[in-house]
Amino acid sequence: MKLILPIAATLIAVASIAAAQMPPITGVSTTPAAPPAGTPGSAQTATSARTQTEASGYTSIRDLKRKDDGSGQATATRNDVEVAVSVDTTGIVTQTR
Repeated sequence: MKLILPIAATLIAVASIAAAQMPPITGVSTTPAAPPAGTPGSAQTATSARTQTEASGYTSIRDLKRKDDGSGQATATRNDVEVAVSVDTTGIVTQTR
């Protein structure tokens, strides 16, 4: 009975050392950092349009609306200035005012 605690502590220590010796997992992520913008003529999703806008340096994105042609419009902030932006169906973000 008195040997159980030291044996358990030794097993935990050995397992910790073994785990520390393993190389980091280096695999290819199946989740993209940003959703693909789409192909010409395809509709943007709200998530994709928001991600593309953020990747272009805009913050505080609000009032994101999808237009009939699949593009989007929103109000966003860049360099502490509120501006209107447009995201076309290929993911290109353009400041409109």
